[in-house]
Amino acid sequence: MNKLLKLTALASLIFAAQSLAQDHSHHDMHKNQTANDHSNHTAMNAAEVSHSESVYQVDATWSTHKNSELKLSELEGQPVILSMIYGSCTTACPVLVHDVKRLYSKLDEDTKQQVKLVMVSFDTARDTPEALADYVKQYKLNNDSWLFLNGSEQDIRTLATVLGVRYRQRPDGDFDHSNLITILDKQGLIVERIEGLSQPMGKPAKVVAKLVND
Repeated sequence: MNKLLKLTALASLIFAAQSLAQDHSHHDMHKNQTANDHSNHTAMNAAEVSHSESVYQVDATWSTHKNSELKLSELEGQPVILSMIYGSCTTACPVLVHDVKRLYSKLDEDTKQQVKLVMVSFDTARDTPEALADYVKQYKLNNDSWLFLNGSEQDIRTLATVLGVRYRQRPDGDFDHSNLITILDKQGLIVERIEGLSQPMGKPAKVVAKLVND
């Protein structure tokens, strides 16, 4: 079994365990906690990943903000800048989106035309195609380079495991998660990861430009 299949199997076990735990999670919610309280949002360290297995081997069908369906393998042949967020987040996720915009802004115009910016939601329940479309409008991300995706809880968990993104849903419905931007080459291999918020984007921009020309 290759590394990606092992990670996918691990994701399935994690998903099953977390689904069971979430059935009882409401018992742990503090009486005074509200859905808008983000004070206990926690950044989770990213996990180790394989750099020799294509992310495109994750065979899932995703819903896009354009209300269409997409397999990640359809992005093969171009570099991809990818991150995982959720739409109702008011803390780290808008910064991650802005960081992707900063990275993209450092590319020349020809390079920009050959790069996709992909944001995958953790929140399968709330981030419907319509909600993601509203998010795109709100943050003025409505050019063809951006794709906002959502899928089943199992597929989200599998992709997160392959990318090394750790996350957990809190009792209030929001998420603690890794703050991670991943750069994929034309074959879907992980070539660069930027962990943390508001990181320098000069080096990642050079990586993307090189991938376009390879």
